[in-house]
Amino acid sequence: MFIILLSLLSLFNSVLIVGDHRTIIHEGIEREYILHVPENLNNDSPIVFVIHGYTGSAEGIAAYSGMNSIAEREGFIAVYPQGTIDSYGNAFFNVSYEFNDEPTVNDVSFIRELVKSISHEFNLKRKKAFATGMSNGGEMSYLLACTSSDLFKAVAPVAGVLMKGLKDSCELNSPVPVFEIHGTADKISLFEGDLNNEEGWGAYYDLPSTIDFFAERYQLVNKTVKQITSKESGADYDIFFERHWTNDLEEEVWMYRIEGGRHVWPGTKFKWWNDPLARLYFGSGNEDINASEEVWAFFKKYL
Repeated sequence: MFIILLSLLSLFNSVLIVGDHRTIIHEGIEREYILHVPENLNNDSPIVFVIHGYTGSAEGIAAYSGMNSIAEREGFIAVYPQGTIDSYGNAFFNVSYEFNDEPTVNDVSFIRELVKSISHEFNLKRKKAFATGMSNGGEMSYLLACTSSDLFKAVAPVAGVLMKGLKDSCELNSPVPVFEIHGTADKISLFEGDLNNEEGWGAYYDLPSTIDFFAERYQLVNKTVKQITSKESGADYDIFFERHWTNDLEEEVWMYRIEGGRHVWPGTKFKWWNDPLARLYFGSGNEDINASEEVWAFFKKYL
């Protein structure tokens, strides 16, 4: 499975990305990130972190997410942190996967430092950020929600899961709105979870339990489920929007449940794949929704 991920995501690395490639020394390690600053930047501009998946890259997710174009239109800074390399030679963010043996890599501290340094460099008055990410980047988004509610206003994992160890220790000193986008046929980040760790990533919860966890912690008593796309109407997938809210609270918890959806960032269509094994795991994507646009619309609620 790791070979499939590496082969797929390396295809994005040849795409030219307009952005400032930067490095900083954090806790003795040279860390990399890409910074995209919009032309209409002002001191009220927010910061959006877009975090790549396991074996991925900052360049790759900048390419397939198309977040830079949204940043230009909406006036936010887009930041693409680069993970470190594990013992398998793959880029990763430390969310305590069972097979990783680099427990000292502190990606929370790294990203927190970026929030503070970028806010200071551009004299931003908000001093808070948003985080989204694909797969491992989605897990990193959950980790930031549970550890850094002082710096993050909302998170939006795409094909991410909530690791059991994180849920059991999740602090949530103040509510961080959550928006998950996930396919029910995802063969990498299983929608039904893997509490017995049969896949080797480490124990993690199913998506309904994950969404319920945050909704219950935030005391969101109302729930609605609405179908937003339909195969009968010509869409690739039936997509359901699950919303949790309470009338007197700003914070909400959302999930887009893509029936039959695979391990992809919606809005990116991979019809050019010829590898049948890759198609088995990842499918062909879908254009029913644009995950980046949906994520930004969610974040925009909390500006």
